[in-house]
Amino acid sequence: MESCHVTAVEHVLFRELREQPQAIRETVDAEIDEVDQTSRLLKGRRIHFLGMGSSYFASLYGSYLLVELTRTVATAHIASEFAHYPPAIAANEASVVLSQSGESVETIRAVRLLKKKGTFIVGVTNEAGSTLATLADRVLLMHAGKEKASSTKTFASTLTILFCLVVALAAQTKEMDERKKDLLIERMVRMTRTLDASLESWNNETGSQSSKIANCRAAMVLARGPNLAAALQGALLLKEVAKIPAEGMSSGEFAHGPVEMVSRRISVVVLGGGRTSKLQYQLALRSKTLGANTLMIAPSEARNMDSICYGKIDENLAVFPSAMILELLAYHTGVKRKLNPDHFKFIEKVTTHE
Repeated sequence: MESCHVTAVEHVLFRELREQPQAIRETVDAEIDEVDQTSRLLKGRRIHFLGMGSSYFASLYGSYLLVELTRTVATAHIASEFAHYPPAIAANEASVVLSQSGESVETIRAVRLLKKKGTFIVGVTNEAGSTLATLADRVLLMHAGKEKASSTKTFASTLTILFCLVVALAAQTKEMDERKKDLLIERMVRMTRTLDASLESWNNETGSQSSKIANCRAAMVLARGPNLAAALQGALLLKEVAKIPAEGMSSGEFAHGPVEMVSRRISVVVLGGGRTSKLQYQLALRSKTLGANTLMIAPSEARNMDSICYGKIDENLAVFPSAMILELLAYHTGVKRKLNPDHFKFIEKVTTHE
């Protein structure tokens, strides 16, 4: 297999990808007590999640987890839509607002609207002195350090906070006991050791696969359930870093129109595992049969097609290795296309104009 070790001049994006596992561990260590206290204040409230870009994808993950682990209805909102077309929110409801910078213009506009309604706000951010942190009633901090390239460490840290928060809330509502809560969080921390240990092999595998994607006109990243957040993140980085038109979507939507665009110039990446693993495999196999350049990212090797494996893991935690592999894939695809993965042509790290 082709070797894809980083050159002497290491890209910032790759370095930050490599730092993800440590950022997850540091976030848990620093915030677990605050997470427990915040979960007590959220008990009994309907929760809304808000964010933009990667933060919105994390919001979807939070809403899936909340339904799965607490049997509570949750809603994920794109902050820009919420700011202009706000739904009715009752006084006893709460909003968990996500922004790595704490300054995204649409998110702050939504927060100010929520403040006028008297909504209880939990801010999740990487910046303790940000506007979001100042406006929120409670703050949960990502401990990702200063991120300079596309969101990777902060995305992983946001997922970490949401996983811990929902698990803590499940313990508050007696859907699980304290022992199980501690076990799940410990399991997540152990998972980061797998990320560390697998980085080199994933780096080589994604480097090899990136040659195929780099020559395609477009890419589709398909997933179901909590892994949808990883699919959306992967598609976003393919656009940001590799400048390839890419779409992340729920796999069930694929047959309702998008399948028509499949050809040998289209890459289809399917995330497997979990309760829909058979459906995902069948979808990947069909995509390959129709001529697409098909790759499956799953717990185990997929028969009759290219695949990258991340090992057995709880479905609610698969988003972490899936996202990391997709981010590596986007990174190497950008490099193969002779692009600088650390350079943005039009966007800035903090979006200050809507």
